Amino acid sequence: MKKGILLCLLILLSACSTASEAASLPADKFLIIAHRGASAYAPEHSMLSYALAVQMEADYIELDVHMTKDGELVSMHDPFVHLPNGRKQIAQVDFQELKNVPRETDYEGKLTVSFPVGIDPLRIVSTEEVFSYFQKDVNYYIELKTPASYPGIEEALLGQLREFGLLTEDGELPKVILQSFDPSSLRKIHEQEPAIPLIQLYSSKNETMLTKNRLQKVAEYASGIGVDKTVVTKELVELAHEVELHVHPFTVNEEKEIRQMIDIGADGIFTDVPDVAVKVLKELSEE
Repeated sequence: MKKGILLCLLILLSACSTASEAASLPADKFLIIAHRGASAYAPEHSMLSYALAVQMEADYIELDVHMTKDGELVSMHDPFVHLPNGRKQIAQVDFQELKNVPRETDYEGKLTVSFPVGIDPLRIVSTEEVFSYFQKDVNYYIELKTPASYPGIEEALLGQLREFGLLTEDGELPKVILQSFDPSSLRKIHEQEPAIPLIQLYSSKNETMLTKNRLQKVAEYASGIGVDKTVVTKELVELAHEVELHVHPFTVNEEKEIRQMIDIGADGIFTDVPDVAVKVLKELSEE
């Protein structure tokens, strides 16, 4: 009797362990992630920046997500905005106020991007507007910025992803990858949607913190790590691969650096110049 109970417990534990495994990423695909869109050419996180990245054939467009005072998810990097009445935190501002923040660009028209009437390609946009415009035609690499500052942001984002049908697996690449510096936020998402690949970000430039023991713990919920390019070595990549974690360095813009990241085995890069990265990959495929 005791043996039977023990066997059942072992089976249950095994099933739970399998269900909570981190999602996988393609092993043979070097990802070009458009950092805040094609941000070298247009205002970061603008529709213009995203559309340029899509035209440049980036694998993913990156969105940084905050939550406004009225509960809107917006794509911006900084947690604050400069308004006529001073600098305010995003959490203290309604979305309508953000929509009225003027933004300019010195974009010189390297590529022609046409938008329907009524769409301002430069202004601050919500994630809902981005998903509504691009739908399933692009892949999204989304960072939850300081999620502890925005209670409920994980549920709100997952709700939008479900609403737009972006959590279905119907292509070569995952339609959505989520990332954060906050491990508790990533674990929360993993519990709710274990099929979403997650990336644990690191801000430190000290590679000694990326030990095998630490990486093994990250691999319990994440599919990879996002790290500063200065700490990425062949040894680090091999260590991460040993525990089945991908490595996505940021922010890699020089052609020489892009080639270096490919040579040492990185699995993708964040870049402001996706056109340059695409060019390098095409040249390497022809060699």
